[in-house]
Amino acid sequence: DPGLAALAQRLPASLQQLQLGFQDCQQLSDSGLAALAHGLPTVLQQLQLSFQDCPQLSDPGLAALSHGLPPGLHELQLSFQHCPQLSDPGLAALADKLPGRLQHLHLNFDSSGRL
Repeated sequence: DPGLAALAQRLPASLQQLQLGFQDCQQLSDSGLAALAHGLPTVLQQLQLSFQDCPQLSDPGLAALSHGLPPGLHELQLSFQHCPQLSDPGLAALADKLPGRLQHLHLNFDSSGRL
C-alpha cells in the first residue's frame, strides 16, 4: 500500500490515460485503493485497472475508488477477478458514483464469490 500511495501522489496532473495491473498482490488492501483514488488526476479520461487475486480488497476499497473517479472520465475498465471479499454493496457504491460523461464501461468480477 505505501508504494501505491507514493505512485498516486506523483501522478502528473495533466495525465489523461492510466493503465495499471496488480496480479496476486496479497498485501494490497483497501487503503491502497483509497490512496490511488485520492491521487487520480481530475483531467483523466481513460482508466484501466486490473486487480486479480488480491484477497484483501473489499467493499470499502471499491467504494473509495468510486468516490475518486474523475468527473470527466470517458472510459473505465475495472477487473477484480478472484477478489473474494467484494460483494453487492461495493458494486452498488461503484454504480452510484459512475461519472456522467462515461462512454465506455467494462467490468470484470469473475470468481468474486460474494457477488
